[in-house]
Amino acid sequence: MSVSADLLVRGVARGIHVAASLAILGTTAGYRLFAQAGLRHDETMVARDARNAIVRFLRTSFVVAVVTGLLWLVCEAIYATGSHQISAGFDAVPPLLRDTNFGHLLMIRTIVMAAAVWVFGHGESTPRVVLASSFAAIAVALQAGLGHGAAMGGPEGHLLLATLILHLLAAGLWLGGLVSLLIVVRALTPEAAFLVATRFSRLGVACVSTIAVTAAIQAWYLIGTIAALTGTAYGWAALGKFVLFGSLLGIAATNRWQTSRLPTPDGQHAKNFLYRSIAIETVIGLAVVMLAGILMELPPAMDMAKIGMAG
Repeated sequence: MSVSADLLVRGVARGIHVAASLAILGTTAGYRLFAQAGLRHDETMVARDARNAIVRFLRTSFVVAVVTGLLWLVCEAIYATGSHQISAGFDAVPPLLRDTNFGHLLMIRTIVMAAAVWVFGHGESTPRVVLASSFAAIAVALQAGLGHGAAMGGPEGHLLLATLILHLLAAGLWLGGLVSLLIVVRALTPEAAFLVATRFSRLGVACVSTIAVTAAIQAWYLIGTIAALTGTAYGWAALGKFVLFGSLLGIAATNRWQTSRLPTPDGQHAKNFLYRSIAIETVIGLAVVMLAGILMELPPAMDMAKIGMAG
């Protein structure tokens, strides 16, 4: 059940890269779905500063996606050579980009994410925001092409691929939108923050439901048994992700209650509490995505359990 250091590095690089791509989706789509309502309600300089902060975060997310994508690429190249030599990994980068599905999808996704950030601009044009969100969704969905389902093929593989696409899109809209939510809740009045948080809460319910269902399907096919869950590194990583997801649900429930208090005389206190809670939720959400990155680098638990039984 041991996990090698190089696998952890690949998993962490992959996780941060995916987190950045989810942030691009959550920021572009979230701007239209919830942030814009509050920003239009509050026309002060503080609201305009919040809009600029969202744009800066979007661009920073793209830079992080590019840097960690390159790190992930080099790590995969080193792994492909079967050597621990960095120089050998760099030599393997060109053929990895040119001849593999991994390389093709990494390049395409990077281009599509760049298009999303460029089209979004400063968020002043609604049609451009919608188009940017579409580009970001495509980039996130393409990530599923590097999952276990895409590698399996057949009916089961196609089902896993479809559920992973839905899983990633829902995670992007929910977890990827948390920083934008954090920015606007901090900047706006309690009344404007109420509009934003209420819209985000409704979106979150749909996303959480989708994540729970798709995660259950993935677990059924990739883990399958209690022995596989508790006897493999994949299973333990999945358990860790499940525990963190449960904590996110608890925080989300608390946030819904605090949101209902925003229009009341105690709204400023509720807003301060909500801001701190969203910050914690963001950190835990990042940890969930990091674990997901490690999971995607591990062989499925069911396969490892079968090998153990055969041995």
